[in-house]
Amino acid sequence: MKIGAVSLGWSGKPLPQVFDDVRAMGGECLELNSQPELHAGLIFDHQTIPQIRDWAATAGVQIGGISGYNDFAQRDQDALATQVKRLLDACRLASELGVSVVRAFPGDPKPDTTLETVWPSLVAGFQQAARLAEPLGVTLAIENHGHLLNDGPLLARLVQEVGAANVGLTLDTGNFCWAGHNLAQAQADFEAALPHTVNVHVKDGVWRGDQFEFVPAGEGELPLSDWLAALAAAGYQGAVCSEFEGAGDFLQGTQRSVRYLLAQRDK
Repeated sequence: MKIGAVSLGWSGKPLPQVFDDVRAMGGECLELNSQPELHAGLIFDHQTIPQIRDWAATAGVQIGGISGYNDFAQRDQDALATQVKRLLDACRLASELGVSVVRAFPGDPKPDTTLETVWPSLVAGFQQAARLAEPLGVTLAIENHGHLLNDGPLLARLVQEVGAANVGLTLDTGNFCWAGHNLAQAQADFEAALPHTVNVHVKDGVWRGDQFEFVPAGEGELPLSDWLAALAAAGYQGAVCSEFEGAGDFLQGTQRSVRYLLAQRDK
């Protein structure tokens, strides 16, 4: 496993600074967010991609994945096609950077939809995207994100129904509980997602009443040590990236999380 962080938390900061901050924390990899101008106006194109490679190499930090964006919870086929194209833009960026994993989303709830009504679109959207991403050497990693589809067994079912070798899951350790699952449910979610996991985001948290509040990794109530050991036992060798979204200073929270993850991997 390579330990690092997700670049979204550095929104507005220059990308060279992000790489340097990750390296200073002891991090080894970065999941690069693909939103244009997120990092101090940076646009991803043929001119900037060589720069990005140089910044990563200078810092000694590997780009372990690309954060892609899409919403396949569509009932209109033209809208679905637009979302497939949006995800493919991130896949092309990944391919040009020599990165093999792109994080993806199922989609967001809408007033006129349910998971059941948009399920065929989720399957079709990922089948189409996977077919287009395959010649780019890219694997799509669907995250347990949001409120539409944040359930381990259902995400595993989605991967199985898509039936593409280059479609797996981004396992976010904190998002199941953020979406309302208790610890026993989160354990079942983890076990269902584990065989399909190709990318990992790490969050930890504590329950305060009905709310699950994020804290640095290793300082909350999730069995992260056990989960990381299970990932290693399953042969997972990909990126394990802190995605600290708790209260307090982002850099300090991320640094504490990265330090914990390195210690767990190396013990």
